[in-house]
Amino acid sequence: MADNLSDVVQAALTGAPFTTRELAEESGLSYDVLRSWRSGRRRATAMSARRLAEGLEARGRRLLALAREIQKQTGRV
Repeated sequence: MADNLSDVVQAALTGAPFTTRELAEESGLSYDVLRSWRSGRRRATAMSARRLAEGLEARGRRLLALAREIQKQTGRV
């Protein structure tokens, strides 16, 4: 399971549509930790991965709210 978790974390960090610094701030993790996960030098623990997931989820909620507001403003609701 650890390898699978590491793969998912690495994919989230390399494919995220925002900076690693932003995600570090939003998840309460350090930039250096996220960078080492992204490069594969270190692996995330389950607890740290949950913090990352919380940061990603918070960002997703904000993006979804913005998308809905744009749709509302353009009459596409």
